[in-house]
Amino acid sequence: MCAVNRLFLNAEKFITSRDWVMVLKEETSLSNMNATLLTLDQATNVIAPLGTGALVTLVGLRQTVGIFGLASLVSMASKTFFLRSIYISNPLLQVKKDKKEEVDSDPFANSRLKESVFKTYWKQVSFSAAFGMSLLFMTVMGFDGLAVGYGSSAGLPEYIIGAFRSYGSATAILGAFSYAFFEKRYSVATSGLLGLIVQQFFAILAVVSVFLPGSPMDLGGYFGNFTMGTWWHDMVHSFNGNNATNLDPHVDWNHFTSDGVSLASIFVFLIAIASARYGLWCLDLAITHIMQVTIPERERNTVFGVHNALCNTFSVLKDVLVIILPLPATFAICIFISYSFVTVGHLFFVYYLVKTKSLCTVGRRLSQMEVKEEKQEFARL
Repeated sequence: MCAVNRLFLNAEKFITSRDWVMVLKEETSLSNMNATLLTLDQATNVIAPLGTGALVTLVGLRQTVGIFGLASLVSMASKTFFLRSIYISNPLLQVKKDKKEEVDSDPFANSRLKESVFKTYWKQVSFSAAFGMSLLFMTVMGFDGLAVGYGSSAGLPEYIIGAFRSYGSATAILGAFSYAFFEKRYSVATSGLLGLIVQQFFAILAVVSVFLPGSPMDLGGYFGNFTMGTWWHDMVHSFNGNNATNLDPHVDWNHFTSDGVSLASIFVFLIAIASARYGLWCLDLAITHIMQVTIPERERNTVFGVHNALCNTFSVLKDVLVIILPLPATFAICIFISYSFVTVGHLFFVYYLVKTKSLCTVGRRLSQMEVKEEKQEFARL
């Protein structure tokens, strides 16, 4: 049921935030609206864990699930009302460009309608930037369950991990505001390149963390005693609930250790991946903006659908990688591979900037004439 829910939730999200926003942006700039949507999304990521934890503590798990069930019904009804109101109040949402006019203005339109969805995706001007963005999903350096599990294995208390998650959401919100600020005063390329540099810096810091005191990395010991039998045993038993413990780790803040093991490595890693979210969302919003303004309306949902599929494919590959290397001693390999994918993704974005000659707009204010010319160029592409 959760999988079905996620399917339609993603469909709704892409229709509203990738397609409808192109019509609704008449009220404000596209960059500001994208940043606002992302800020609201990240704000809920800050509030949700706090609210869930408080409810479970106060009323219990079963009652909390009941409260969420009722809240979901209220949410569905209110969302239906608001989406319908927006749709009715904006006539442009109810009208699709006449396909005959599109064919008349574009002699290649008929041939493109017969292309496969992947070929349509590949032929987009923004392909290199979009594909680079999908590569960023092949990483264990995101604040998901993998990072939480890695932090727990290092002996960090749950409240510390929760604080890092909230900090990560806060940096993402700051990244969204920064994107809107720099895009408005400079250019989309400037905002994207700023995000790339920040994310790259903290990704390098995350790699460095595996060499610091307290790191569980022990590749020599692991591969020195490696056999298929021990690997299979470790992988299977990584799912064993009996491995869990309810014992709280003893943290000695005076010596910055947990159960006698230094916390330097895990703290640097969590700080790095949480801070990198600032750059990630600057870059994410820049690439999303580029895709929105360069993809023709008739192909927008197709291209964003393929793009979402690629992003989720790389995300699944990341999970498979951790299943193959389930121990904290080998998590460093996952970090090294993740950094490689992040760097290649960044190079794809830089290639897009070079190909479209957008690098010349980086770091300088655009005149009104240049802004107009940039919009015309996007429209032409």
